[in-house]
Amino acid sequence: MTAPPDVSICILTRNQPELLRQCVASCVAEAARDGFRAELIIIDNASTDGGPQRVASLFPNVQVIRSEKNLGFAVANNQAIRVSRGRAVLVLNDDAVLREGSLAMMLHKLDSDPRIAAVGPKLLNPDGSLQRGFTNRRFPHLRGLLCGFLGLNPPLEKHALTRDLLTHSKDPNRSGETDHLAGACLLLRCKALDAVGLFHQGFYFFFEDTDLCYRLQEAGWEIFYLSEAQVTHYGSASFKRILRFERDAIYFKSLLCFFRRHSNSLRYYLLKTGVTLALLLEAPLALLFGFRARGSSWAERRQSARVSLGSLRSIVLGRY
Repeated sequence: MTAPPDVSICILTRNQPELLRQCVASCVAEAARDGFRAELIIIDNASTDGGPQRVASLFPNVQVIRSEKNLGFAVANNQAIRVSRGRAVLVLNDDAVLREGSLAMMLHKLDSDPRIAAVGPKLLNPDGSLQRGFTNRRFPHLRGLLCGFLGLNPPLEKHALTRDLLTHSKDPNRSGETDHLAGACLLLRCKALDAVGLFHQGFYFFFEDTDLCYRLQEAGWEIFYLSEAQVTHYGSASFKRILRFERDAIYFKSLLCFFRRHSNSLRYYLLKTGVTLALLLEAPLALLFGFRARGSSWAERRQSARVSLGSLRSIVLGRY
């Protein structure tokens, strides 16, 4: 009987064949270099270019789970996790590339302490710079959201006091326990997932990783940020194709879903009021100017506005 893999690598993809190929190649190389038994599962989230099947044909023992509908991050990844056989699961975006030694370091850290449920790396831009907004984060709070919306994070993050008090960022160069890690590259202990459940499927995109880390900590598990492990992340490559106004609407709905699940009523309603006003202000601006989206047609702007106004209606009615 074949021994179960040390890690199941679940890669969610949608119409990113070249990035997916790089991602899978890095996983195969890391497993071979460090002698880990790994299974690779590609979740094809309704790709239309046949890329996942072509990439899988280049590498042995790669399984493809095909969906005819774009199910979002949580539902799609849960499909792969349910069929995985490893003692740990690496949730990985198709636009993330493992750097040398990163997989081994994360697995060793997970194995070093049975209380650790999740380990995440330092995420870097393709030019090697730190990818802010994804790496080593605090749980969302109202003052951090306000500073972020006002564009104040860059100066505030330069000093430890203002960073810790007014932003969601933690020190990116210091390994240790943290609040939550990005789902772009997230190593999870299967035993911990059995205890708290998988990604909550009420989230379509954004904050499903935050919600899972919150539930893990609530159940007594630890979340560990490992700065020594480094992964290049191209940053929501497929999601960038959506106009900004539509992305904002999806982001706000997931943010409110998180606050409704894990915050008190006052904070939730304060945030809901602010989000409603922001979307009401953005709608006409997006329709007229497209937020400077190059090449966006009038039809695309109208469609984006329709989707966003539908999201606004859902927010007002509390349907996430």
